[in-house]
Amino acid sequence: MMELFASILPLALASALSPIILAVSIALLAKGNTKAAAALVAGGLLAALAIAVAGASVAEEDDKAAEALGFKPEAADLFFGLIFLAVGAKIFLEKPGSGLKAGAGKNRGALGWLAISFAGNITNFDAVLLNFAAVRQIFNSTAAPLYKMSLLAFCDFFFVAPALVPLLVYYAAPKKCEKLLAPVGAWMEKYGHYLVGLIFILFSFYLMKKWL
Repeated sequence: MMELFASILPLALASALSPIILAVSIALLAKGNTKAAAALVAGGLLAALAIAVAGASVAEEDDKAAEALGFKPEAADLFFGLIFLAVGAKIFLEKPGSGLKAGAGKNRGALGWLAISFAGNITNFDAVLLNFAAVRQIFNSTAAPLYKMSLLAFCDFFFVAPALVPLLVYYAAPKKCEKLLAPVGAWMEKYGHYLVGLIFILFSFYLMKKWL
């Protein structure tokens, strides 16, 4: 049980390093637009649900697909490990970007922000792949169903944290929200991709080790 938790913990934490979504949430709350900020969270939850379905489906079938191709079941881990290694190396060389931040100042309804948030989250490749890998780890395990669901909720909390945490802070201290979170966003934008890249590379070694 603890080994499973230890394997998904860095993936969950790294999936929260989404400075663009954090910046959009802060910008919306700076104008008191709590409905749009809540829609941003809801869009993230919808994206997390889609990733959960995809990750659980892959976890159920990847070993069967490997065996059907004449490989041992661990070949799927090698495949994903190589992908993670390549992505991790790429992240170190370039910063992720998004058009989501540019639209933060525009007036849109809650449904508009829900759609924008879903699109922004589902195309946030680094966070999606990290969350997907965590979901696959969870559903590849022999843990009890209730424990799997609790771990899934744990991972999804961090996936939506860039939108959710500012909203929670705003309700706790409206006047201090931007002051408290802006430095966090600045740090994430400047250094977060290095940490994310490192997590990708380390997890790739963890997956490829299963092949040996």
